[in-house]
Amino acid sequence: MMINGREILQTGYYAFHKDNAFNFQMNRFYAQSVFSYEELMELGAKIDGFESWIRLFSELGAEAEKNNEPLKAATCYRAAQFYTLSGETDEEGRSLKHVLYEKCRRMYDLYYGQFEMLKYTQIPFQNYCLPVYYAKCEKPLGEIVIHGGYDSIAQEFLVMLIYLHELNYNVYFFEGPGQGEVLMRHDVRMTPEWGQCTKAVLDYFGLKDVTLIGISLGGYLAPQAALHEPRISRVVMYDLIYDFYGALLAKMGKAAGFFDWMCRHPRNLLWKVLDRKIEKSYFGSWLLKQGYAIYENVHTPCEYFNYIRAFSTREISPQITQDTLVLAGANDIYTIFYVEQLNALKSAKSVTGRLFTEAEHADMHCQIGNMELLLRTITDWIREKSDGTQSGD
Repeated sequence: MMINGREILQTGYYAFHKDNAFNFQMNRFYAQSVFSYEELMELGAKIDGFESWIRLFSELGAEAEKNNEPLKAATCYRAAQFYTLSGETDEEGRSLKHVLYEKCRRMYDLYYGQFEMLKYTQIPFQNYCLPVYYAKCEKPLGEIVIHGGYDSIAQEFLVMLIYLHELNYNVYFFEGPGQGEVLMRHDVRMTPEWGQCTKAVLDYFGLKDVTLIGISLGGYLAPQAALHEPRISRVVMYDLIYDFYGALLAKMGKAAGFFDWMCRHPRNLLWKVLDRKIEKSYFGSWLLKQGYAIYENVHTPCEYFNYIRAFSTREISPQITQDTLVLAGANDIYTIFYVEQLNALKSAKSVTGRLFTEAEHADMHCQIGNMELLLRTITDWIREKSDGTQSGD
């Protein structure tokens, strides 16, 4: 896919790093053509842990900013910010996570400012504002609203907005509680209730007959919003989040049963042992501190794992009445519930499932490796489920 003479979506999922978490992020940078294959292979050889990841990407961000490469600079600052521990400070005592967010945001704003059709606004909501990027057409084929999920920022996904707009859709991408600007500038945390912020976006733009796309944890948030919003006609779970807690539990193997018992007994003294063990692991500490920063009133590992139980479509799926598209990657941890999710949508107007494979380079979370196939799948489905008329006809 070309935009302004630049290829922006690459196909392929590669082994840039032996660590799966690092490798996934690096493949995201490759997928949007921010880094070349050769650059990422070279970077992968230099990164031996979180400290070197943060240092290297901070340095690369500054270098790219100096060289007037705003998208690369933004991506690098975001990469460093993503794995920085919440609570860390810079030499001036400022939150390092916030400092890096503002750096990446400044560069993203500079880069996306060159797209004349892309607009930005803030919608008054409760005691703060919801940020929205949007692009409209003269005779749109329909209205698409998109939001992210856990620890996401909108700017990482604006390529989707541009792609869909070029196909003649009105597209709106918003951040809600616990995401991006709302979290970093207003300190508003995420809750399982997503309906009110989605309603505010629909009200502000006067939208109806909407396709709602929820990315990553948005695979729970979008159906939750659609449950109470008849103006949403089509829901896309990109990807499914049938049971957030259950999927993480399944990764624990034989220890899952004991860990689940522990979560049901928060005062058990073994939590102190587990807390100390987690603190010794950068990844474990980072994972939980991300949760503490994003979720409301979550301060301990036990509270974290119990809180995420609420992010499950098990109970709400039978009440969803819209046309529903369920997407999954064959090697994503949430795919273990793919069949259960399809079967649970008993009242949906229609249910379509798409399981992406390794042969398609789309088997990982959110189809990183073949986003163009992902976007074609979504737009083909929207056309199939729409009545064929254009908005305003």
